[in-house]
Amino acid sequence: MTSAILRYPTHTVSIPLCQRTFRLTAVRSVDDLLSENLSADDIPFWAVPWHAAVGLCQHLCENRHLVCGKRVLELGTGLGLCGIVARWLGGKVTLNDYQPDALEFALWNASQNGISDIQTLLADWRRFPETEPFDVVIAADILYERQLHGDLQKVLQKVTSAHSRVLLADPWRDTAWEFIVEMERAGWRVDFSEHTAQLLESRQEVIVFDLRPP
Repeated sequence: MTSAILRYPTHTVSIPLCQRTFRLTAVRSVDDLLSENLSADDIPFWAVPWHAAVGLCQHLCENRHLVCGKRVLELGTGLGLCGIVARWLGGKVTLNDYQPDALEFALWNASQNGISDIQTLLADWRRFPETEPFDVVIAADILYERQLHGDLQKVLQKVTSAHSRVLLADPWRDTAWEFIVEMERAGWRVDFSEHTAQLLESRQEVIVFDLRPP
């Protein structure tokens, strides 16, 4: 177990996907980690699983061809669930987050599910490095902050080619639709599908946007 995980109060969450069960080590509650001195950038939203991630994984399980054999980048990986599932389905996966602890949790979660050969990229969207284009970019529940929409759009332009796919899952937030409208104005083509995500004892409707570059 890594030093990052030992610093947090954790528990294990079991999530059935792709005809198997994935086990995630997660922080028991984000509320336990909040303090008056914590900046908005450092709120540990990455530390717990979200319904949108489960919904995106359901979409990947139902459409394995989207990631199998493809170079896949997960933005804002958090606990790593979507990237882990993409790797299980045959993708060549790189996990991105700007929080080092998130990447440690993600790699630990990959290992405890028997998943290996996953790369990591520690990077902030506001200062994202140059990289080779990926075939598929995936992300769950990353559209809640309007102030980052412009940075995210630049990142997507940087990490995709004309033949790439971008899959963004969201629990029907208004801010997500605002981002999608901006992407369509920029020439991106958008389709979407709906999923009902089960996480622990609760269910939530999730939309998965399927974007293709201009």
